Amino acid sequence: MKLLAIDDNQDNLLTLSALLKAFLPQAQLITSQSAQDGIRRAGMEAPDTILLDIQMPGMDGFEATRRLKASPATQHIPVILVTAHRSDSACRVMGLECGADAFLSKPFDEAELVAQIKAMVRIKKSEDALRRERDSLEALVQRRTAQLSQANVELKENLERLAQNEARYSRAVRGTSDGLWDWDLVSNDYYYSPRWKELLGFADDELENRPESFFSRLHPDDLAVVQDSLCSHFLGQTPFDLELRLRTRGEEYLRVRCRGQAEWDGAGEPVRMSGVITDMTERQLMEEQLRQAQKMEAVGQLAGGVAHDFNNVLTVIAGYANILKMDLTSESVHYGLVDQIAAAAERAAQLTRGLLAFSRKQAMNPQRCDLSEIVRHVEQFLGRVIGEDIQLKTEILPEPLPVQVDLAQIEQVLVNLAANARDAMPGGGVFTIATGMCDGSGLGHSGRSGRHAVIIVSDSGEGMDDETSRRIFEPFFTTKGVGKGTGLGMAIVYGIVQQHKGNIAVSSNPGQGTVFTIEIPLVEGGAALQPVLAPQTSPQTGTETILVAEDDPNVRSLVDMVLSRHGYQVILAEDGEEVVHRFAAEQEGIELVLMDIIMPRKNGIEAYAEIKKIQPDAKVLFTSGYTADFIQSRGMKEGVELIMKPVQPMELLRKVREVLER
Repeated sequence: MKLLAIDDNQDNLLTLSALLKAFLPQAQLITSQSAQDGIRRAGMEAPDTILLDIQMPGMDGFEATRRLKASPATQHIPVILVTAHRSDSACRVMGLECGADAFLSKPFDEAELVAQIKAMVRIKKSEDALRRERDSLEALVQRRTAQLSQANVELKENLERLAQNEARYSRAVRGTSDGLWDWDLVSNDYYYSPRWKELLGFADDELENRPESFFSRLHPDDLAVVQDSLCSHFLGQTPFDLELRLRTRGEEYLRVRCRGQAEWDGAGEPVRMSGVITDMTERQLMEEQLRQAQKMEAVGQLAGGVAHDFNNVLTVIAGYANILKMDLTSESVHYGLVDQIAAAAERAAQLTRGLLAFSRKQAMNPQRCDLSEIVRHVEQFLGRVIGEDIQLKTEILPEPLPVQVDLAQIEQVLVNLAANARDAMPGGGVFTIATGMCDGSGLGHSGRSGRHAVIIVSDSGEGMDDETSRRIFEPFFTTKGVGKGTGLGMAIVYGIVQQHKGNIAVSSNPGQGTVFTIEIPLVEGGAALQPVLAPQTSPQTGTETILVAEDDPNVRSLVDMVLSRHGYQVILAEDGEEVVHRFAAEQEGIELVLMDIIMPRKNGIEAYAEIKKIQPDAKVLFTSGYTADFIQSRGMKEGVELIMKPVQPMELLRKVREVLER
């Protein structure tokens, strides 16, 4: 045991040391001659008992006891106060109040000294043991609390994950277009998801979860097939995957695909089977849409294949016809004939553009303008399209509807719809065009989000049945007699709307008229809207030198004539290689290069790149009769000047002047 004696009298410490050696030899004595030093030694040595003299200078034994008992490091060490007044009860009371554990009187009684020390050591050891036990229990409680807390956190996380999985499964069940089913083969219990019942026209609580709900609704001709397929599947021979018919609430038969997978026990006996039914109406619709897309793609390929040559021919026909018109007076007997030639060429050009439009291969000239203003502009000449016996009404939204569209193509959409409405109202009626706005894609065909401008075109005509409405946009589909329609008008409308990243839908019933709804994405912010009716001025003549590159000799001669007649100096080239050589030889005098994109030896894009190396600020105007996708595949970039064939002479002259004056 370790003892600490604190006494300012050295003789008392020597006496105590001698007594302990004689009567308690196993004790180790540490001494200190002041209260401050004794408190310090107690904290350092951690003795089993402290013998503390009361009467000491500076700090007496009472104050030292208070400080020892107040410190966490020494408060558990027993303190024996040593007093010279055995019978001084007031001194003992004060000592007890300070925290003393026992008292000894001087001079020491050897037996009492040893007994007191041993008692204090026993008390301290017991308290230390209790304290260790308490600390051990507290540590154990803390560990168990931490473990329980962690287990509680994990339990909450597991419950949360379980809830999320249940919610995810529930959403999947609610959101899927398939109906789910589960069959316990042991108990013969059935489960049908709400969607399973909904496909047959029932609410969840209107059809019982029993095997009979399925088997009694099978088409009689399908029952044996289902039973044979189930038996074969239970034997593990074939998958269960059938197309069959189920009777709906309306006593009609719905064609569905039924798939399932069984579970077997250890003995190889089937104990459970789960699966889905899928409404085959959606697949049939998708297959029909695929056939429609393939048909339109085939027509598009046909149109694209002949577009270049056909447009070159039309450019020549329309060009020379317009030149003849300029040379003739309106009183000439030939003026009307030439006018008919020009009009026929324009109709052929429109047909070509229409073919390319519905196959989405037509090059676009998009402008940012107000859709309502386009409708107002078209309204001015729609009366001539629909005839006097049909009343034209417009309901235009007062605020602007900014869209990025090709004006000519949108006008063609409205004209085609007006012509379709006219044919549906042989006895007269009302034709209405309205504009509006919607948030998101209300028609839901393309899934495009954002605000859309809306055009609603309706008539009070004969209407259409479901079959006609479904096929209305097919190319070459028509209900008109032979020679009264090409079957391309509505297909062109569909293609133009799709090319503008829009949607179109039709709603019609026999005898109740027809409504077409068109959505086109709105353009937020940006530059100011361009006017629909741009002022048309006569093309100015010029004296500049223009290098023309065109591989078709007829088109080349026409362009040479048109430009030369209006004062321009023309240099001709037959292909891309020649245009580069001509430009390199006479670059200082050439103010504009007018060239076709697709030419032999070197195409226009390649020639353009070499011309730019020779003269970076050279002005170039491209022409082409090819489809937009074909041009882009040859490296055509956005922002270059391009005019599409067939092009009227006046249009060509205006575009040439526009590029020259930039």
